[in-house]
Amino acid sequence: MESAKGLLELSADVQSRDKMIEQGCIDILARLMQVACSPSSPSSSSSSSPTPTPTTTTIVPSTISPRARATSTNATITNSTTISINPRELKLYLCRTIINLASLDPNVPPIAESIVVSQLVDLFLAGANATSETDLEITRAVTVALSLLAVHESPSTIRNVLVERCLPVVIDLTYSGDMQLRVRNARLLEHMLINACSRDHVIENGGLQAMIGLALAEHAPLQIVACRAIKKLCESGEKAQIIVTDSGAVLPLILMLASSDQDVIESATDVIASFAEMPITQGTLLQAGIVHPLVDVISSGIGAQKDKLASPVLINVLTTFSHLAANQELWDLMADTQVIFPLIKLLGLTPPLSVIKILLNIFSLQSECPAAVAIFKNNPFSFFEKLIATCSTYNHKSLPGFVARVLQACGVPVPGQIKAANNRSMSVSRLLGSSSSSLSSSSSSPSLSQAELSTLSSLASSSSTTTRTTSASLSSSSIPDLTKLTFAVGLNNSSNGNGTNGFMHTKASLQSSRASIHTSSSPSSS
Repeated sequence: MESAKGLLELSADVQSRDKMIEQGCIDILARLMQVACSPSSPSSSSSSSPTPTPTTTTIVPSTISPRARATSTNATITNSTTISINPRELKLYLCRTIINLASLDPNVPPIAESIVVSQLVDLFLAGANATSETDLEITRAVTVALSLLAVHESPSTIRNVLVERCLPVVIDLTYSGDMQLRVRNARLLEHMLINACSRDHVIENGGLQAMIGLALAEHAPLQIVACRAIKKLCESGEKAQIIVTDSGAVLPLILMLASSDQDVIESATDVIASFAEMPITQGTLLQAGIVHPLVDVISSGIGAQKDKLASPVLINVLTTFSHLAANQELWDLMADTQVIFPLIKLLGLTPPLSVIKILLNIFSLQSECPAAVAIFKNNPFSFFEKLIATCSTYNHKSLPGFVARVLQACGVPVPGQIKAANNRSMSVSRLLGSSSSSLSSSSSSPSLSQAELSTLSSLASSSSTTTRTTSASLSSSSIPDLTKLTFAVGLNNSSNGNGTNGFMHTKASLQSSRASIHTSSSPSSS
């Protein structure tokens, strides 16, 4: 026990973790884990006593490597040492030590390639049906440890040992009655799903459907994990994008837009913006009816306080419309008064420059569509006056080109100062060797590049206040940032929380859709 405590205390010091790995700490952990899980120790799944009787175990030095013995700082071993242990506390100490060590990326491969993975898997499976709080705490800690190791691309240990043995149990535990265990298994499933060496196995065996089902869970931390996993999976390539959309991931994202939790809406709109950037998934978004729920989000933003006009949610929605407006085949669908009018209203609220850039990009792209031009000309919101005013209000070199393009398309005279500013901008671009900045030709339309849109979105996200909280015991109302966990010695409990979601005017139809998807997404055991 003292050795395990000593290792945990050492691992709490970030500076000591690399040295512990270099000096053979993994061997010590493996041996202590063998002691903790030996048949003489009470099983975490079969014992209901909160305080088991300590057992006596003899550790023989010859079974430990010389390198491992040299690093045992808190225990002196002579010919043989007999120690009294509490198996449950020992398991918890060891799991928390592994979590601390694996929180540094360079330490993950040596741990993930060792026998420790197999031992953690045995401990995880043994505690899958735990009921007492002590046993649940061990299972939670094991899950976090496995989640940190699951990112390592190792077919021999991660795919063949961890994923193939644990995936069905992990999916079942994402529907556990213990919310902390449920969230942590969702994070473990996320890492299994995005790991290149295990991705195909997870998708083929129900992991993706289970993750999509979590988007319908009506619990914010689970929905945020689901969004993050879906987005990362789509970033792996076109094949994954097709699989995700064909698996029905779009409709749950639309349902999430009706949430009362701002973090959930932000996560959903972030994924939707990513989908809108992919030509393969644009049609699926529109067929699912994405436009008007996004307009509802903009409308709610228009009525919010001014400091909300730079929110990541609004940036994500506008970025989505920019991607859709860039597709000529979708122009007629985007040329809708219910879409354009809220954007014009937003223009008159003097939002931040990041929002203005995307707005003018949308208007510039839509100015190629005759139906949209007709709406611009006949709107009741003094559109052209607001458009012209942006150049003097923001005084940014990129804006005159967008404004000039829209005015020309609508047959409105371009003011002299905007022409002059646009000409100066084009002159600078020519000096820099840019051939794509000319806005005077009617055959070219100014638009933000995909990289510029992504930059604006990432800047908005980085300014968000949705940083997840990490602590020794994780609350079920937050997503665990497993890369920064540091556990102290001792047993801590966390209180459970419940997320609440609300729905807008489409509540009835959304709930019926939710029910049908949930039925097809939930595992049979649940």
